[in-house]
Amino acid sequence: MVSTPKAPTPPDPTATAAAQTATNVDTAIANAGLSHTNQVTPDGSLTYNQTGSSTMTDQNGKTYQLPTYTAYQTYSPKNQAIYDQTQATKLGLSQLANSETQKISGLLGTDLDLSSGNIDKYTNDHYLTGFNNQWDRSQASLDQSLADKGIQIGSAAYSNAQRDFSTNKQAANDQFLGDMYSNAQNAIITQRNQPINEISSLMSGSQINQPSYVNTPSTQLPTVDQAGLINQNYQDKLGIYNQQLAQSNAAMGGLFGLGSSLLGGWALKSDRRLKQDIKAVGRLDNGLPVYGFRYREGGPFQIGLMSDDVRETHPDAVFEHADGFDRVDYEQAVA
Repeated sequence: MVSTPKAPTPPDPTATAAAQTATNVDTAIANAGLSHTNQVTPDGSLTYNQTGSSTMTDQNGKTYQLPTYTAYQTYSPKNQAIYDQTQATKLGLSQLANSETQKISGLLGTDLDLSSGNIDKYTNDHYLTGFNNQWDRSQASLDQSLADKGIQIGSAAYSNAQRDFSTNKQAANDQFLGDMYSNAQNAIITQRNQPINEISSLMSGSQINQPSYVNTPSTQLPTVDQAGLINQNYQDKLGIYNQQLAQSNAAMGGLFGLGSSLLGGWALKSDRRLKQDIKAVGRLDNGLPVYGFRYREGGPFQIGLMSDDVRETHPDAVFEHADGFDRVDYEQAVA
């Protein structure tokens, strides 16, 4: 029979995936390189340098080296000087805050005393002296007024005046202590918090600057559809194969359709001298070439063997007719 074309080998999914991954990795590396645009401004500069690489292993076990980059920010000389001075100031504030913290470490280790006794004590220590001085002046003024009126010490009028004064003073004292209770309480809390607030203020001025990163322009290369190209190439080859297979099947159909022209198993007119427009179209499994041709006497394009080829490998399948032209026994020739 006529030899058929060989079908193309389908693409290996693993190899196709590996090729696509390699293409994607190459594109990603190229995109990263294009995106790392160095910047120079009046205030400073931003530069990118490749400082190493990392290893990536895909699901098929293939490894890739991926470059890693480091961005470097530098100030202009004037901005660098300002930055150095600012950092030095912040460092000094931080050191001062640390020193003050050690001084109040004992304060933070004690409970805040807001008991009535402590608040009363604070009021007496800080506010009562002024209150008493005011009433002492009032007492002197009362004594002078009684004397000017001729009221003698020990008299009923004198005793009544002093009793009323003492009652008023006690009432005023009670009112004063009540009014000062809240003030004393707030003062105690303020004294406790004051050094802590001062340290917090120092620390707020010693905060470090968080790095600011500049967004760089991003340039993207399109990813090549390597897997699609591989599969498309296979489909193209498969289409060619199907076309060749159809031609081969047509040739085989033409060859085995010679039964209508056989006479006692012998094909008439198998002699090359009787044919024209001869073209090789295939080969039998036993090596005999198969030709397409037209008979010189006319007729359609046909498929068949040439007697001279058959004589070289199967001489018993060929004999010369009385007309001087060869005949071929196809059954023996294709055996």
